[in-house]
Amino acid sequence: MAIPNENLKSIMKHFGLTNHALAKALGLDPSLVSRYLSGQRQLKAASPQMEAIADFILTRSKRVADMDWLKEQFAAAGLPTELSTVYRFKQNLIMWLATDGKTLRKNLGASLPGDIAGHEPPAAKMQNRIIETADSAVKIGSFQIVLELRPVLEMLPHGCAADIFLSSDQIAAMVNEDVAALFLKSVNENDLKIRMVVCVSGNTKAMSVLVDTYMAALITGHIQLSVVHGMTQTVTNQMHLILPGTLAVLVTETPGCVSPPVAVFLREPSFITEIQSSFEQAARYAQPVLNIYGDDFSRNILEIIYQEFCTPGALDVVKDNVNPMYLTEDAYNRVLRSHGHSEAEYAWRSVEFTRFKSGMDETLRGGAVFREILSLSRLNQIVRDGFCRMPGLYFMKKGFVHLDAQGCADVLCGYIRYLETFPNFHLLILDDITLLHSDNCWQLKQNHHLAINHWSGPEPVMIHSDQLMLLREFQTHFDRLWAQSAGGIGSRANVISILRDVEGRLNA
Repeated sequence: MAIPNENLKSIMKHFGLTNHALAKALGLDPSLVSRYLSGQRQLKAASPQMEAIADFILTRSKRVADMDWLKEQFAAAGLPTELSTVYRFKQNLIMWLATDGKTLRKNLGASLPGDIAGHEPPAAKMQNRIIETADSAVKIGSFQIVLELRPVLEMLPHGCAADIFLSSDQIAAMVNEDVAALFLKSVNENDLKIRMVVCVSGNTKAMSVLVDTYMAALITGHIQLSVVHGMTQTVTNQMHLILPGTLAVLVTETPGCVSPPVAVFLREPSFITEIQSSFEQAARYAQPVLNIYGDDFSRNILEIIYQEFCTPGALDVVKDNVNPMYLTEDAYNRVLRSHGHSEAEYAWRSVEFTRFKSGMDETLRGGAVFREILSLSRLNQIVRDGFCRMPGLYFMKKGFVHLDAQGCADVLCGYIRYLETFPNFHLLILDDITLLHSDNCWQLKQNHHLAINHWSGPEPVMIHSDQLMLLREFQTHFDRLWAQSAGGIGSRANVISILRDVEGRLNA
């Protein structure tokens, strides 16, 4: 009795393949595919047809989501799911699709067809062994590149560094959804640091996509972005990924991005050393798009903040916290006293805040438009916690500061005073802000510079840039966020009402 090949049916349905389409791609008679599906014709693991079907399915698997779906099917069938190479993935696929796959594993005690003597054509067996072991095997398509690269990144030591060179900002592989997700996962879970040097083509849309894709890692300082201006390669676009002393990945794609990208994974030590040296030369002459300041106290950081709040020009702020700049001098000094400073340390900090405060008030009196966005969910959390955590730089010290409930309430009262005093000061409170703004503050001095204070890591980090192409991307993002609720009737009164409610709960 013929037993239908349900796995082949399932995979054809997942990839949207008809009998005719599969037969045409493999050069088979459509009736043969029908017989495979119905079980009237067995699809043997060692047959050339099985090899061809597996190769075709792998070329259709262009997304990590496809790979994850297949791994779910493998797990349900009792096949191993720790698959670190395309070769191993193909072996599993063959054993899952083959009519005799389950029987072979049971009778021979093997789980992968390449390990079953006599069940793979000698030529194919040799070819697969080369694919598995070759140092520079070519990987075709983003799926294969991600499949090969994922275990490499997962095994990197915590806090490791990588270098990426893009011969053009138009290379699609770097902004591919799965490739980007892989890098961002390594950044988030393994604290991967990346130096990225990009040859700028003048295509503002391409650079916009690149910045938007990696904005979260730029904010945290995990990606240091530098650019080189000039002509870029027109025959092919290339991406070089270098894990010093470990691996070099060379990705090449056509400018039109119609054909899939191809990549070579190289582990030859001398090659890695030399390409690393070449990258250092390129990075030396590249123009940094942003500067990253660590937690060492710096006069430069204070002056950046002073320029934002205390010099003429519009300022946009989105903050996952409250802003101590709106404290009165007496309230600010109360917080300083609680930190246990000596009289001399207390005195200069108090004088500095007075300088900032008077400068900000003068800027607003001069007509500069300030727009600030706060998160209601964060305000409610502050009420629950009874304090808020912020970088110590707001109080001119290292590390973090926990502003107590009274201090938080004083800041909210300060917001209300400015809303009632300056019609050019605008505040928007959203129910929640995006994850992109979690634990950080953006301050955009329009058409001048960008500063981001990020405090989700072990130490606060400040990101600063005066590059117009980066300012444009962050400004566009802020404007989209502001547009969510701006301009509503009575919104100013509503914001004041919300602030009074949160302040009252803090003082309760």
